[in-house]
Amino acid sequence: MPRTNVPWHWLLFLTTTILGLVAAIPIDDSNTTLSLNPLRLNDTLINLPRLPGFEMDFTFDNSKRLRPLEVYQTAIQLMYEIVQRGWDDTVHVMIAEQIEGYDVLMLFLNHQVSTAPDQLMVGHCVAALYRAIVVMTDGVIFCQLRCHLSIFDKRIGALSIAPVKDSLAVDGGNFTATSNWNLTSTDVSTTTHLGADSGTVQDRDNPRFTITYHFLGKTITPKEVSMVILEAMASAAPYTKNAECKGFEVVSTDGGAAIIVESVFADRLPFTYGWATRALKILYQHIVVPGRRWGDVWLEIKYNDVKIGEMRMLRITGDTENGTNALKEER
Repeated sequence: MPRTNVPWHWLLFLTTTILGLVAAIPIDDSNTTLSLNPLRLNDTLINLPRLPGFEMDFTFDNSKRLRPLEVYQTAIQLMYEIVQRGWDDTVHVMIAEQIEGYDVLMLFLNHQVSTAPDQLMVGHCVAALYRAIVVMTDGVIFCQLRCHLSIFDKRIGALSIAPVKDSLAVDGGNFTATSNWNLTSTDVSTTTHLGADSGTVQDRDNPRFTITYHFLGKTITPKEVSMVILEAMASAAPYTKNAECKGFEVVSTDGGAAIIVESVFADRLPFTYGWATRALKILYQHIVVPGRRWGDVWLEIKYNDVKIGEMRMLRITGDTENGTNALKEER
């Protein structure tokens, strides 16, 4: 679907009002408050650059529940949008994401004026979004989340994950942000169903980019599929989308699933991180979720009928360390 053009005066009103709301989050007995050090991101096998002094303070409101799969799908779409930018790029004003038909709105807000020395950057957003979804998943607390983002105790921005009806209504309550795909909640099920064993999908925005998939018969839980794809996208974030990708691998935080990405060097057509994240997005949005194909899958990635890369999502067992060992054996 096309992106919504929000008038500048509504955008200014939206930003100013939400900044006030986020700064005045009430904390009562129904809320759980967490303060986490984002440098622990490296403990999850995702090798992100260090973000000196960066801190996140989470507040959850358990009275405002969210559907887990809607959270995962919105987070993956938002992560994809973020990683298309440069790691050190400043996030001006805000980044927002809502998928049509889903009651989840995610947005980042920059608290700083443009002349301030410390700014909210793409790297901060990648780390915060990833950590927020990990915390939700590990604690099984899929509910409204507000997160203050700071550098050396100086607040630079905020992350909000909330039901649409509890977010600020714009233009008669019809605020849709950067979403460019449409999937109603009736298309999603946690029932294991691998669907067709194989097929080919064309990129809707660039039909020359195609993915041929082959499901291999082993099931993976929707949670593990969603998390390992989110983690793979976050792993690609430090690289520009035009940078050549020789390959990488990611093991999910619980060691239950992994993704292996490999390049196939074609003359004058290198495999880039942009193509890798694009393939992850198509795998999730147009193959896994609509067909409820939660399982081990192998992908062949082509551009103009020239093979440029391969990808494998597989089920492994055990904790993260055992998962890493199993991945080495798989390779």
